[in-house]
Amino acid sequence: MITGAVIIDQVDEYTSPSNVRIDNLRSFAKTVTNADGYYSIPVMVGDTIQFSSSYLVPRKIVISQNLYDKGVLQAHLDVETIELSEALIGGLDKNLRNNLHYRRDIKGEIYNQIGLDQRLRDLEPKKDISKFRATDIMNPVRLIGHVNGHYKKQRKIQLFERNQNILNEVINYFPDEFFINDLKIPDYKVHEFLQYADKKINIKSRVMNRQFELIGLELEPVAEMYLKELNQS
Repeated sequence: MITGAVIIDQVDEYTSPSNVRIDNLRSFAKTVTNADGYYSIPVMVGDTIQFSSSYLVPRKIVISQNLYDKGVLQAHLDVETIELSEALIGGLDKNLRNNLHYRRDIKGEIYNQIGLDQRLRDLEPKKDISKFRATDIMNPVRLIGHVNGHYKKQRKIQLFERNQNILNEVINYFPDEFFINDLKIPDYKVHEFLQYADKKINIKSRVMNRQFELIGLELEPVAEMYLKELNQS
């Protein structure tokens, strides 16, 4: 059995790692990630594990002896993207001029269908709409969300909430006495302290690997730095 987490690699954006499918291509065992991206699946050395989703670039990882002994596998996946300009291209005509006219008509038709001002078509697209999931081109509601920046704001909120959930896992794992008596952190400052510590050590990675004992050891020197800065402020 191997346990791990799926991490979506995407700059400045948050994409939920839930419901990513994991297949053992040898034994045909399968599972999906939970809301936080965690999963467990039975494996043997030499098995090929495939990670896939409708919006992610598939990835295959072979279980080495080292991975098997560790029992932990973090899989970094990329979001499958499609350029906005590519999404608007239809079938091509042998006459190149007809291709140019056809592309303009398709683009104008899409703008009319979703009620967008035609003047927006020639503006430089924002970062948030230059790339989006392949399935979004057929969903006007999601396309509008990319245009007005709604999904970018939503991803920031989701990323913030996920980070808070990770810190809450640390708070729930350790008894209050650990923070208050051992680390000398005031009760009302515990959450703030963990936010501070998250910038100093890789709490997210430790939580995903369930290395809470290591987190406890690493928090001790960080607590000293935090209290020193707190007393100076």
